[in-house]
Parts: sequence; C-alpha cells; structure tokens
Amino acid sequence: MQHSPQTSSNPGEEAAPSRGPLRAVGDTLVFLAGAQPKFLPPADRARFVTAGVLMLLTSALATYAGATVVSVGFGTGMFRALPYGLFYALFIFFIDRSVLLTQSSYRYDAEGGVKTTGPGFSVMVRVFIAVCGAIIVGEAILLRIFETSIATTVTEIQQEENGRIMASWDANQEGELAARTADLAAKKRGLDAASSLVEAKTAEVNCQLTGGPSCLVGAGPIYQIKLAELAAATAAVGDATRLRDTAQRGLDEFRATQEKNRTAFARTAASTSGAANDLLMREKAFWRLTTRDRSVLAWRLLLTLLLLGVDLAPLLSKRGLDASPYRRRERLARWRDETSAEVEALQVGHNARERRDLAPAVAARLAARWEDYQMRRDGVEGAVRWTADTADARLAEEEISADRQSQLLELRARHGIVAVPRTPGLPTAQVPPAAPPSAQVPPAAAQPSPTASPRPPADAAEH
Repeated sequence: MQHSPQTSSNPGEEAAPSRGPLRAVGDTLVFLAGAQPKFLPPADRARFVTAGVLMLLTSALATYAGATVVSVGFGTGMFRALPYGLFYALFIFFIDRSVLLTQSSYRYDAEGGVKTTGPGFSVMVRVFIAVCGAIIVGEAILLRIFETSIATTVTEIQQEENGRIMASWDANQEGELAARTADLAAKKRGLDAASSLVEAKTAEVNCQLTGGPSCLVGAGPIYQIKLAELAAATAAVGDATRLRDTAQRGLDEFRATQEKNRTAFARTAASTSGAANDLLMREKAFWRLTTRDRSVLAWRLLLTLLLLGVDLAPLLSKRGLDASPYRRRERLARWRDETSAEVEALQVGHNARERRDLAPAVAARLAARWEDYQMRRDGVEGAVRWTADTADARLAEEEISADRQSQLLELRARHGIVAVPRTPGLPTAQVPPAAPPSAQVPPAAAQPSPTASPRPPADAAEH
C-alpha cells in the first residue's frame, strides 16, 4: 500500500516516496529476468527479482573473467583488457536471458497424457559455455594466485628444456663428427687403392721394358697400353690425395670450431627457452605443481566448481521460475495457441472423413428422393392430362346437346309445332292448350348463350 505524499512529523512516513525508485529497480530486474512487470503477480515478483540480480552478478563475473583471461593470455593490463571482458559479459547476459525466455512447453507423452518438456538445446549450449568458462577463468585466477610457485617451476622447466636442446645438439654433433671421420677414412682407403694401382701398373710397364715370363720385351703396343693405364692411375692418385686432404681439413676445422659453436648454440638456446614464459609454459608449470601437491588440485577443483555454480545460477533459478503461476499461465496459453490449430485440423479431418463415409448413403437417399419425385411428377402430369381429357369430353357433350337443341327448336319453328312440356303427375287430358303462334319464341331467341348450357326438355330427349 503506497502512502500519499503528504508532510508529516512521523519519520517513518518519509521513506514512503523512496518506494518509487525501488519499484523501478525491481521492474528493471524483472524485465532482465524475462518477465513483464505489469502482468507479474506479487507472489512471483521476488523470484524474478532474484533471477535478475543473479544475471547481473553473472555478467559482472563474466566481465572480470574475460578481462583476466585476455590479460593473462596476451600479457596486457586489466584496463586494456576490459573491453573484451565487457563483450564477453554481454554475450553471457543475452544467452542467460534467452534461456530464461525459452520456457518449457507441454507435450504429449507415450500414454496420451500431457507433460512438460525438458531442457532444450539453448540450455545445453549454456551449460557447455559455463563449464568451459569456469575452467578457463579458474585457471587464469589460479595462475595469478600461485604466480611465485609457478615461476620457480617455469625456471625448472626451462632448464630441462635447455638440457634437452643441448643433448640433441651434442648428439647431432657426434653424428656429424662420426660422418666426417668415416668420410676421411673412406678417402684414405681410396688413396691407398689408387697408390696400389700405380705400383701395379708401374711393375707392368717395367716388365714390358725389361722382359719377363708374363710379358714381351720391347716398347710395343702393349707397352703403350700399359703406359696409358699407368698415367690414369697416377692421375687417380692425385685426385684421391686432394679428396683426402679436403676431408682432413674439414674434420680439423669441425673439431676446432665444435666447442665454439656449442657455446654459441647454448647461448641461443638459453635465450630462447628462457624467454618462453607464455601461457602454455605457465600452464605446464602449474600442472606439474598440481601433480606434486594435492592441495593445489583441491584449490583448482573448488574454485572451478565455485565459478561454475555462480555462472549457472540463472539456469538453476530457471526451474523455480518455470514452476511459478506466471510461467504456468504463459505455458498454458502457448499450449492452447499451439493446439488450437491442431484441433481445427483434426475437426476438419473428422468432418471430411464423416462426409466421405456418408457420401454413399446421401447419394442413395438423394437418388430415392429423385425417383419418388419423378413418380409424383408423372402422377401429377397424368392427373392433369386426365382432367383435361375429361373437360374436353364434357365440352364435346355440351356442344352436341346444344347443337341438337338448336336443330329441334328450328324444326319446331319451321313446322309450327308447339312443344308441350310434360309435368310429372298430371294426366294427359289436362294438358293446357297450345299457345298461339305469335307467342312462340323466335329461332334467334332460342340460341343458347355461350356461357350457359341449357339442358334440353324431356320430350326433346324423346325425339
């Protein structure tokens, strides 16, 4: 109940006007939770206000989480990473609001009843984002908390990495030295083989000059051939000597610069591996620290679960919001709207099936009615023709009677016969005397009128 804005000395009444801003803040929180304040009953208002506050808290946590991840990952300050945090907070806020606006609806179950649907695709996407965000943000915060311990482990990992690099370098150098030594030995063996060939060819040439059991004496064609072979062998000795000398100089230079090159490579490897202090290196160090100390693992689990619970708070409140009378009325209205079209479609289908089933009976009934109509029509037409024929027969009889009466009157007038009508019950002697001829009706007057059909007297019927 709101108080009227009147001045009073009671200090408790001064707080009444402050309910206006509080009401506006509550309406804003209700709107953020996905409800309309003007249609929300007072009993459900507290739930939606709580859900709106949870969405704001989740957005604030998302702002800090996004800024922290960018700051740790790119090595920037929190102020410069704040726009990324705000973007991530807006993303989380609108996902939470879409989840709250997506209500569970009614559906038919296998037994034909009605039940509410479970969480949809948007809820699963939100849970996946919350899990990933909780893990990433928890890692970023813990990297800041355990920064000193992680730095020591990072130095240890860098030294191990430097040792592995130098061991690989030494193995490579040993392989290179062995290859150069083997090449020099091969070159020496080639030089020895060439020298042996020169000695053999020299003996053959001398044999051709001095003679022997296996050669002829004299500088003949064979001598020239042997002399050419000796020249080729001598040239091969020179080539083998140059190759041997080149391999020897390479081996000596390699041995002389090996230690210097190792020192330079060690310096380069130390600067490279020592400068590797990025997020991946710190994560490796943090994982090693976690495997060594179980308390660090407990901290990681507790912080991750805490962040996950805070991030999923709006989704956890959604179940209570869906059970509120306001959401039930909305769900029922939406179910009514969804099923109204289905009901109309079922009604139209039922009417169509009924009409299809009644079509043969209706067609038979219409055919019977048409047959009865035709029979009645034929009867009416027959009655009309019978009446017309009867009227025509009566008219013909009247015409014949009128014609006979006219002929009788004409005959009486021509012969002066007076027709004495017979009166029933009177004797023949009492017949009155005949009227004079002047009293006779002229023949023209005796013609019957078209509208009257006089019946002939009884004696005319006798004639």
